[in-house]
Amino acid sequence: MALVSFDIFEYVHDSRQAHGLRAQDYTRYRRFCAHHLRTVRKAAKLTQGSAAGFSKLNVTSENANSTLHVEVQLLQAERAWAYAMDLRELHSRTEEPRQRQHVVQRLKAAVNAAHTLAAIAPGFCDARTALAAAAYWLQLQSQLRFELQQWEAALDSAALARVITDRLAQAGSSHFALAHAMLEALDPIVRLAAYQMRVSGAQHAAPAAIAVQWYNSSMRGADDRVSAAIPEYADISAALDKLSAPTGESVAFANELHWRGGTVSFASQELAAQVDRAQALLKAASGDSSDSMDAAVAAYRKIGKTARRCHTESVVAAEKSQTAALDALLSAYAAVQLYSVCVLSAIGVTQLVNEAQSIVHACGATSNSADALLVWLAGPWAGGPWTGDKNVPRQPGLAQVVVCYDKVRQRLAALQHSVTEMEAKLLPMVRREIRTQQIADEAVAAEAYYTCLRNYYSALLHASPACAQYVDSLALLDMVVAENVPHATALTDQLTKRDVSPEAADAGAPCLCNLAPSPDKIAQVAVAAETALSVVRGLCVGASENTKAWVHSPISRLSLVANTLASKSASVPQRVPNLVDFAADFAVVPIKPLFYDLAAPAIDFDMSAINAQADKQGASKLGSIIGSLWGSR
Repeated sequence: MALVSFDIFEYVHDSRQAHGLRAQDYTRYRRFCAHHLRTVRKAAKLTQGSAAGFSKLNVTSENANSTLHVEVQLLQAERAWAYAMDLRELHSRTEEPRQRQHVVQRLKAAVNAAHTLAAIAPGFCDARTALAAAAYWLQLQSQLRFELQQWEAALDSAALARVITDRLAQAGSSHFALAHAMLEALDPIVRLAAYQMRVSGAQHAAPAAIAVQWYNSSMRGADDRVSAAIPEYADISAALDKLSAPTGESVAFANELHWRGGTVSFASQELAAQVDRAQALLKAASGDSSDSMDAAVAAYRKIGKTARRCHTESVVAAEKSQTAALDALLSAYAAVQLYSVCVLSAIGVTQLVNEAQSIVHACGATSNSADALLVWLAGPWAGGPWTGDKNVPRQPGLAQVVVCYDKVRQRLAALQHSVTEMEAKLLPMVRREIRTQQIADEAVAAEAYYTCLRNYYSALLHASPACAQYVDSLALLDMVVAENVPHATALTDQLTKRDVSPEAADAGAPCLCNLAPSPDKIAQVAVAAETALSVVRGLCVGASENTKAWVHSPISRLSLVANTLASKSASVPQRVPNLVDFAADFAVVPIKPLFYDLAAPAIDFDMSAINAQADKQGASKLGSIIGSLWGSR
C-alpha cells in the first residue's frame, strides 16, 4: 500500500482563515468543522448515525488508509479546539469557574483527537506527514498544559513542536511557513512558561531561541522525564533522526548554496539537486566541447526557472501568513535566481570574449609594436569566415570584434540591472553574505574595460585600408587614452582595495571576479592605444586625400573642445572632434505671449496716430453704432 502524503499545516491554516478565524469568529469555524466532518465521514464510509440508531465509528490503525481518515481526525480536533477558544472568550468576560472547566474539557478532546492521528499516522502516512501530525498534536497539548498551569510540560510540548517544524523545513517542506505561522501562536506560552521555569536569558531572547535552548539543555538526554508528559517522545526523536541529522540549532533550511564566500540556505530539495547537477556539468564543460557547455547553460537556466517558481509559491504563502522564516525563504530564492543570472552572464561574456580574441588573432592585430602595427595597417587586410553568434551579421574581421564587445557590454549592463532588481528582494544579511554591491561594481568595472577594448578595435577598424578614416580613428584612440583607460583604472583600483576572500571564486562555476579587469590588462590596452595613437597620427598627416579639409587647416573648422592631442605636434590638428565637440544648432522655438506682457510697459506707442485712426472710424455709421454701444474713445 502506498503511503499517504497530506499537508496538515496548509489544510488547517486554510480552513481557519477561510471560515471565520480571520475575524476571530470561533463559532462560525466550529460550525464549519461540524458540517464538513459529516461530509468527510460520509465519503470515508464512517457515518455514525443511521435509521437503525447511532453506532460510533472511530479511525483506527486497522481502517486508516487514505487522506479522508486524516481529515476526520483533524476536523474532530479543530471542532473541539474552536469550541474551547469560544468558551475561553466567554470566560474572559464572565469569569465563571464552570466555563473554565468546560474549556479544559474541550481542549482535552482536541488533544485526544490529535493524539490519535499522531499515533496512527506512522502506519499509513509518509515520514513528513507523521511528523507534522505529531507537531500538530504537541501544539494543542502545549495549550492544554498551559491552561492547567503545568509550565514544564507546556514548555516541553511547545519546544518539541518547534524542533519538529524546523526539521521539516530543513527537509524541504513546501508549506513550512504556514507551520511557523501556527507556531507563533505558542510564543506567549513559551515566554511565560520559560519565566515560570526560571530559564536563564529568557527575558531578552526570542521565543524560538528559548524553545531551542530548552530542547537542547533540558530535553535531549532526559527521555524518562519528558516521556511522562510526551509518551511518544522516543519514537518522535527516532523519526527526527531518520529525517535528518540534528544540528543543535534552529536552522531554517538545510539545502545550501555556497557562493562568493557566503552561504545561502533554502528549502527546496529539487532546486538543490539542480544546483549540484549544473555545477557538475559546468565543471566538466571547462575546456570541453560546445555541446557540454550548452548542457551547462541549459541546467543553469532551469535553476533560474525553478527558483522563480519557488519564489512565486512563497509569495502566495506570504499572502496567507507573514513570518520571519518566510521572509528568509523569499530572500534565499531571490539569491539563487541572482546566482543563476550571474553564472549565465559570466558564461556568455566568456564565450563572446573568446570569440573576439580568436578573430583578433586571425586578423593579426595583436602586436603592440609600432612598426608591426604600421605594417598591418598599410598592408592588405581581410577578415576570416564568421562562425560565431547567428544574430551577428557576416561582417569582415575587426567589425566582428566590435560587435562582440558591444554584446559583452550589453550583457554586463543587463547584469547590473538584474543585480539592482534582485537586491531589493534580499535581506540585508544575505546581501552581506554574497556581497551584491560588489557584484554590481565588478560588472561596472568589466564594462569599462571592455569599452576600452571596443573603442580600441573600432579605431583600428577605421584606420584599416578598408575604411581609411584616419581622423575618426584618431578621435577614438584619443578617447581610449584620455577617458576610457583612466575610468577603468579608477574602478579597478576601488575593487583591488577591497578585502575579497579567496572563497569568492567558486570551484564549480566561473565567478564574476574572473571577468573583472586586472590592472595589468588595462595597462596593456593603454600601451596598445598609445602606440596606435602615434601610428595613426602619422597616417592622418600623410593621407590628405583620405581626410577632411580641416585636417590641414584647423582654423577653418568650427570651434571644438580641446583634448589630450593638443600641443603634441604642430603638424597634427590641435582639435579632434568627439561626440560632444560640435556646438548644437539653433532651434526654432514658439513665441511666448508672456514675454510681450512683461515688455508692454516699456513700449512707447504713437498715441497721436492711434487717436487719428479712432476719429476716422468714429465718423462712419458703423463707428457711431459701436460708439453708442461701447462708448467713445
